[in-house]
Amino acid sequence: MSAAELMHRASVAGVEMAVSQEGRLKLRADFEPPAELLAELTAHKVEIIAALSAANDPIPSSAWLYRVARLLGIHPAVLLEGGHLEPHDLVELAGTDAGLVAYTIRASPAWINRPQRSDQPVEVHAAEELKPQHTVHTAATASDAWREADAAYTNHLMSCRACHAATGRYCAAGADLRQRYNNTPMETSE
Repeated sequence: MSAAELMHRASVAGVEMAVSQEGRLKLRADFEPPAELLAELTAHKVEIIAALSAANDPIPSSAWLYRVARLLGIHPAVLLEGGHLEPHDLVELAGTDAGLVAYTIRASPAWINRPQRSDQPVEVHAAEELKPQHTVHTAATASDAWREADAAYTNHLMSCRACHAATGRYCAAGADLRQRYNNTPMETSE
């Protein structure tokens, strides 16, 4: 069995692998992996260290896979078994932003139309454990009036040589646009 196949099996079993500063293979898992898998990992330790070192991964590929799966709210094995990620992706994409990969997977038709697994545990929260939800106001959720005020102010700053927002220096028109921007609420009043 190749090191890549063994690393894939370990990842599916929830084993995270890393190479320490001293060049030693470090394993971490939430649950005890099968004894035969541990024996194979021990037997192929040198090849696994070489594969992890050759990939020049800033983080172990199994840890990266776990992060992507956690962002999607599933077990890492679901990503591999469902074909959303391939074993070679673990080496090629392990240094990339896990959030971006999760976003890309979430937008794919294969993810949207996937059959739901019934063996995934359902999280049940007691009423006292629930935290109140807070709305985060950004330009994407802002009112039309705020967007107009923001656009007018920003466009003026870009074209006016007398205005300098960093130092708080504005021409008369810039000061009026800044005041309008500050006084326009970001959220819509209902």
